[in-house]
Amino acid sequence: MAGAEGAAGRQSELEPVVSLVDVLEEDEELENEACAVLGGSDSEKCSYSQGSVKRQALYACSTCTPEGEEPAGICLACSYECHGSHKLFELYTKRNFRCDCGNSKFKNLECKLLPDKAKVNSGNKYNDNFFGLYCICKRPYPDPEDEIPDEMIQCVVCEDWFHGRHLGAIPPESGDFQEMVCQACMKRCSFLWAYAAQLAVTKISTEDDGLVRNIDGIGDQEVIKPENGEHQDSTLKEDVPEQGKDDVREVKVEQNSEPCAGSSSESDLQNTMI
Repeated sequence: MAGAEGAAGRQSELEPVVSLVDVLEEDEELENEACAVLGGSDSEKCSYSQGSVKRQALYACSTCTPEGEEPAGICLACSYECHGSHKLFELYTKRNFRCDCGNSKFKNLECKLLPDKAKVNSGNKYNDNFFGLYCICKRPYPDPEDEIPDEMIQCVVCEDWFHGRHLGAIPPESGDFQEMVCQACMKRCSFLWAYAAQLAVTKISTEDDGLVRNIDGIGDQEVIKPENGEHQDSTLKEDVPEQGKDDVREVKVEQNSEPCAGSSSESDLQNTMI
């Protein structure tokens, strides 16, 4: 009897102890992850009646709108109710989008949740993600032919996803950056360089004299913009107070990278992380 009690005692010592606080913290973490992925989307009601939703989870149906057809996006509820047995691409969350399910882009499908919709949503914006292709390499994710482990990072401007090795810059190993702006968006929105001078992580450096260089997070900052038609020659200098550790951000740029689609010159492209 005493031996049995001793064995039971040793077994209880090996079992991990989980408190109620641990359970609640785990539930909260799961809820936060779900919110980040689904954007608070309703799984039962089509979002079309809400107009262009500021941010919601979207899907593209390869069965209804394959490559070669017009791109279309559907909300979370329609992905369950109207396209449950179809091949879908998960687009995660996107901004200012109105559900397309059942409109003129779907030739043989009527939305089961909200069939009365306009033929098209002219305010929606589409890219190759709606056909399951991402990054400047225009490959699917996950890619069965890609054996290189790599993390996908989303540009906060165009909302496309990029392989870390195709950014034109090496992401910080610690992942210590809040947002990333891709090369093409930095070129198109040249005003972002003014913000990069102040919000960039501690150092920007390239080997080319025509690109951004010598950016320190403390003290004088100097940004030398590329000498081309997109950016006029100018220099930004500003004293920046010493920042705390939590405020440190990083910008890394590299000229010799594969350009994004629609880019005219490799020397115009830089990638910014803040």
